[in-house]
Amino acid sequence: MGEKDVGCTARRVPARRRDKLLIVKAGGWSDSPRTHHFRANEQSTPRFGANADAIRIFAMRTLSLIAAIGWSLALAIAPAHAQSADAPESGRRTCLVLSGGGARGMTHIGVIKVLERERIPVDCIVGTSMGAVVGSLYASGMSATEMETQLRALDWDTMFVDRIDRRTFTQRRKEEDRSFLAKGGFGLRDGKLTVPPSVFEGQRLAVALRAALLPSANIPRFDDLPIPFRAIGTDLETGEAIPMDHGDLVNVVRASMAVPGAFAPVTYEDRSLIDGGVSLNLPVEIAQAWGATRIIAVDIAAPLKKREQLTDPFSITDQMVTALMLKETKRQKERLSADDVLIVPELGDLSSADFDAGLEQGVAMGEQATLEALPRLRALQLSPDAYAAWRDARLARLKPIGRVERVELVNTSGMDDDALRAYLSTQPGDTVDAARIEQDLSKLYGLGEFSRAYYTVGEDENGDTVLTYVTRSRRWEEDGTLKFGLFMQDDFEGQGEYQIGARYGKRELNRFGADLRLEARLGDRNRAYAEFNQPLDLRRRTFLRPSLEWNGENQTLLDRDNRTGEYRHNRWEARTAFGISLSDWGEVSAAPFLRRNHFDLRADSLAADVPRTSTSAGVDLAFTLDTQDDAEFPGKGWYLHARHTRYISALDSDTEGFTSRAQASYAFTALGGRWQLGARAQTHAGDAYEDTATLGGPFRLSGYGIDRLQGRGSALTTLQYHYPLAQMLQYPLFVGGSLEAGQLWGHGRTATFDRSIFGGSVYSALDTPLGPIYFGLGLAEGGEEAVFLRFGQPD
Repeated sequence: MGEKDVGCTARRVPARRRDKLLIVKAGGWSDSPRTHHFRANEQSTPRFGANADAIRIFAMRTLSLIAAIGWSLALAIAPAHAQSADAPESGRRTCLVLSGGGARGMTHIGVIKVLERERIPVDCIVGTSMGAVVGSLYASGMSATEMETQLRALDWDTMFVDRIDRRTFTQRRKEEDRSFLAKGGFGLRDGKLTVPPSVFEGQRLAVALRAALLPSANIPRFDDLPIPFRAIGTDLETGEAIPMDHGDLVNVVRASMAVPGAFAPVTYEDRSLIDGGVSLNLPVEIAQAWGATRIIAVDIAAPLKKREQLTDPFSITDQMVTALMLKETKRQKERLSADDVLIVPELGDLSSADFDAGLEQGVAMGEQATLEALPRLRALQLSPDAYAAWRDARLARLKPIGRVERVELVNTSGMDDDALRAYLSTQPGDTVDAARIEQDLSKLYGLGEFSRAYYTVGEDENGDTVLTYVTRSRRWEEDGTLKFGLFMQDDFEGQGEYQIGARYGKRELNRFGADLRLEARLGDRNRAYAEFNQPLDLRRRTFLRPSLEWNGENQTLLDRDNRTGEYRHNRWEARTAFGISLSDWGEVSAAPFLRRNHFDLRADSLAADVPRTSTSAGVDLAFTLDTQDDAEFPGKGWYLHARHTRYISALDSDTEGFTSRAQASYAFTALGGRWQLGARAQTHAGDAYEDTATLGGPFRLSGYGIDRLQGRGSALTTLQYHYPLAQMLQYPLFVGGSLEAGQLWGHGRTATFDRSIFGGSVYSALDTPLGPIYFGLGLAEGGEEAVFLRFGQPD
């Protein structure tokens, strides 16, 4: 269920006398010898604010609550049997206990700020969930100020989304984004449809944590960290609270915050662990069993909702599990003694899902609550010299990470080890450069072959630095993938287009990474398609791509005298493309093809001078560049696709001439929204009747009906603006508009500016898992207008 590279030695926690305690409820320095860095994500598009993340993570939590509810009820009846590692060394007496609470956990940073400012040292840290995140950063040598600065640098709107920057994808994967297929799909395993074991894998968050915790990556025992540390997870099988005391610190923190259903369980020794908050959100007894004589406990858990707030199944389920967690938290508070300090910041309705608000408000609230506790905390205060000595001794525990002596690979995917190594740039003798390593992993993850891709840094028995790359398979796709797609558009004037289809894919068929695609569509355009893609080198820079295709559709064709007719066009085609992949930004290819056309005049149409059958042979030359960050609503980057088809007299071909097509767009952000400047053109010479140019429909002269205008050639320019209005779960809702200018020309004619048609549109648009939805009004000069609805993305 997860990574099997961390471990724990644990034993039962003894009971302890329950005494009175002080409960405080509220109405540094930065000269570390090693700098910790989160790597901030580039913000390529305008941000939608905190509500987007709040809704998304609330949905995450709801899934987890439903998944965990059965055995959570059992925990309420029989309290968890927590376990503990060995007692701390002599002199470690004050322990900081940090509870979980999602984004409310940013409050812990404010608490630590005051402890540092008032020179109050802690000898050990125990944290659960978000408390484990903040606790691990502090334990590894980072100051509160450094934590706050680097957490603010993260884009929390994308931190819980696994999909990495689209610009790092291979062109083959990018082209799927521009098809009619839905964003998600199913896996196939043992003859059954399967889904991922969780909503998110946490790839982005793990990358950020690993960069921040890199200076302590070569310290496998958490007792040896600058401040000894324990993270709490919950055994998925038994429901016990498990303190983790060694292993890969990042995976340990991931286990502690693995919300069930939202994140996959993490394997720790022989256990599958999920979020520690399920069993022990405020792990006081772990600190006590560790030998702490004085505890500073910080409880930031969300309170129960009022009756009037419980209006739907989600809020009721959330309330039920929160009640169970608070029951155990109450038991933990009762264990505290008169010498202990409990800090409970007044966080009000601060959301556990809004991380931006947690940083903006929660940090200050944590400071305020800790300031109110200072009368008791000052008993722990050190002199400036003593605190400086404590701080220096703490940071001296960090061990410099030497040059890489050995690079290892742990690969559980179907991708060949040698092919995988071809993507790795760090070699023995290099320094450990987090940015460089993460760039390699982004390219690997962008292949779509892995559920996770990460690295660890450690030392072998000789003290040599070992860099290990770890790639985890998408086990639910062991026998392939199945994606479905839906596309429809209608102008409410009798013209529409409807398609439904599916695509089967199977990757990694050999050591070079061959893959197979089989596709079928039904509707106004029927299609059957098979393609085999065979890379010719381990880095997949060159490829051979044979394919077979049949298409059947109704089409308006244009003869040499510019007369049109309605035909049923059936096409059979075989082609083999030879190409070169241009890193992660495009590809170029040449594809010889043979095509057989059947044109059947529809009964209600006038005839044009079009033959009943034709045979075409030739070569397609294609060039694609794609650096846009999103296929449908990009905020930055270029897209260019150019294709030149040259028909030749061979293999009984009766078609001559050429057809050239080009499409380009440039995306940028300004005035709070996303802009896209686009242009497309098509022209042909000869008798390839199937290559008729069309305009009309959404963003192709929107005031006209779908494909209402036909010609030998066409040209179109557009300027679109999308303003982010709201967010529905993780999908943005836009209002927008377009300005458009285009024209067509027939045989014997050329493009001239005075024949241009000007128009535009206003619309609303919603991105969805099945594709974008547009609803709008198109206008064009001459009084042309059309209401349009489009669902899905045309290809």
